[in-house]
Amino acid sequence: MPSSPAAIQAGGPAVRRGTLLRLVGAGVMLAVMADITATTIAVGLMRHTDAGNGMPLNDLVWLTSAAFVPIAALLATAGRWADLFGRRRVLVIGLLVFVIGGIATLTMPTWPLVLAARAVQGAGAAAMIPASLAVLLGELPEHQRRGAIALWSSASGLGCLLMQAGAGWLAGAFGWRALFAPVVVVGLLLLVASAWLPEGSARAQARSRPDMIGAVLLAAAIAALVLAISKVTAWGADAGWLACGALVLLAAALAQARRHRVPAVDLTLWRRPGFAWGWLATWGFGVLSYGLLTLQPLYLMHVGFSMMEVALWLTPTSIAMVITAWLGGKIVRKIGPYGLIYLGAAVSGGACVVALAQTGPTLWGLAASVAVGVGVGALAPGTSMATTLAAHPHQYASAVGAAVMSRMVGGAVGVATVSVVIDHPFMAGPMGGLASALALCVAVSVLIGSLALIKMLRMPHATGEVMVLVPRRMLLELRSTLAAVAAEADALLPAQPGERPAAATGRAPHPVPAPRRAQAHAMRATPGSSTRAHGGTRLVRSSEGLSSWQ
Repeated sequence: MPSSPAAIQAGGPAVRRGTLLRLVGAGVMLAVMADITATTIAVGLMRHTDAGNGMPLNDLVWLTSAAFVPIAALLATAGRWADLFGRRRVLVIGLLVFVIGGIATLTMPTWPLVLAARAVQGAGAAAMIPASLAVLLGELPEHQRRGAIALWSSASGLGCLLMQAGAGWLAGAFGWRALFAPVVVVGLLLLVASAWLPEGSARAQARSRPDMIGAVLLAAAIAALVLAISKVTAWGADAGWLACGALVLLAAALAQARRHRVPAVDLTLWRRPGFAWGWLATWGFGVLSYGLLTLQPLYLMHVGFSMMEVALWLTPTSIAMVITAWLGGKIVRKIGPYGLIYLGAAVSGGACVVALAQTGPTLWGLAASVAVGVGVGALAPGTSMATTLAAHPHQYASAVGAAVMSRMVGGAVGVATVSVVIDHPFMAGPMGGLASALALCVAVSVLIGSLALIKMLRMPHATGEVMVLVPRRMLLELRSTLAAVAAEADALLPAQPGERPAAATGRAPHPVPAPRRAQAHAMRATPGSSTRAHGGTRLVRSSEGLSSWQ
């Protein structure tokens, strides 16, 4: 039937709003991933040119870690506050802080001030990442949410692709700081576009005072943990003590969350089925993806590639990541999020094994790099769906914050581990450090794949319940039958003391046809039956197995 003009006019604003939501949500991830890619390229550029002033790699990678620390430390709290106080409001604040930090990164004259600017930028990213996906999921209908997550995840690959494609020209013409200029421009555009986003409704709990003590404890715990991991080789035993202190702070933050009405961490998320498994897989994804993102430019520059050649080599990888992440939203309907995670881990691990067997840049090495893009592109939407869709709709921002916090903590571990292993390899040879880092990536891929496989094996394939779609007309007829049976039974029962019989009250028993009487008897004989709405039909659940209706 053709749509009426009124329906078309009504659908127009909804379509435009949905398009704007997708553009802003994808734009946030594009900006964040372009910023992270810019830092990894800048680290490689400074290590192999005079721009780094001879600083060791362990110090140079703080250009990345300085942003990872506040992102990891503030994500869970920012997501919680976005659910409580308004998702668009938190998104706008995050974008504003992100842009200010980016401008400071371009202009600060000394290295410590540049790192401070990167930390400010990371704090802004921590606010806008969970709020962007929560705004997207909260305003879209349920059947569009998997596709929205796939788009949100694939946008990170697009940000990586665009930054790699333009990095050679920007760095060659204006220096390594120019790599951060496009991110500032994108942030400003998103800040303007966010003014047209729907505000969304804050929860009633927002009237209560938020758990500021818990937020500070959580941020301090995660920041100390990431710092200890990044400086483990330089500080030795002191880094171990710092890690122990971080665990004590984390325990205190969780204890505070159990007592407060509006906790900084939504502990109910961890009681949702599948959330903890998705969180662990997301942590492994962060270790693998950011470790490889740091490793690839370092390897290519080590063998003598120029910035333009590095960009050309990595562009097919980013294209594969974008396409696979987009396709993941369609594939996941058939194999599920954990099937997609397992597929991505298997492809990534196999690609690392192929790359490990190469002695230099070859066609096999290029194919392995593209396969890495395929694997990471599958892992991104798979881990996002496994965690986010395990939450209730009012917990979307909290779930995104907890999941991306896990990814960023894993990313900090991956970047720190890669930098340590490259300088202190456990494998021999002229490229022993790079080979050692690749071997660790293989081990992490096996870990992620094992988690996904165990989760799939633990899924209940037969719970003893059968779900049957029952037409609404049939269910209404059954209800009237049961009402008639109840009336007949009421008329036949002996009157209770003080109650007049049905004949005295003038009520006549309702006649019940024989077929309906048989149907009613069948329903009474089926224990554990229940019904619930499902669109134009009703779902009938029966532990005895109501498998068909004539």
